[in-house]
Amino acid sequence: MFQKGDKLYSIVGMKCPRCHEGKLWKTPFHKMKLYDMYENCPVCGLKYEQEPGFWYGAMYMAYTFSSGALLIVMLVCMFVLKWNLTQIFTAVGITALIGFTYNARLSRSAWLNIMVSYNPNWKKQNEERERKRAELKAQGVNVDEVSSLTSQGKHGFESDNKIFKV
Repeated sequence: MFQKGDKLYSIVGMKCPRCHEGKLWKTPFHKMKLYDMYENCPVCGLKYEQEPGFWYGAMYMAYTFSSGALLIVMLVCMFVLKWNLTQIFTAVGITALIGFTYNARLSRSAWLNIMVSYNPNWKKQNEERERKRAELKAQGVNVDEVSSLTSQGKHGFESDNKIFKV
């Protein structure tokens, strides 16, 4: 179930969604550096923040994850353990504090995996793009400013933009 190529492997393991090898985070989550995230995948070069405001979707996912988890804790405390209101609020509060760090990271990992698919051929495609860039540069095309190939080596996205000679 949790093997390379599965979405859950990438989400729970906090791996790059494209190559399933690179890490998303620079530090472990217990270090309390919540958003100490790499800008690009250290293995395949995928840019994690796809566009400005990209992580707003992850914020909604974090809300959904935390609401669900806290609701489950509350219901278990009420109906299974039959605790009083003070004990229930204490359990929910402790769960929220402990789960906050992991929830913030898990939601970013899940959001990124929704937006980017696993691609076992990423290395071959990056090499082909770089070869095309080199050919265009040799022809005098300024691929760093006008080209749709400018960021594809880093981001890994295909583009329909045309390349114009300057």
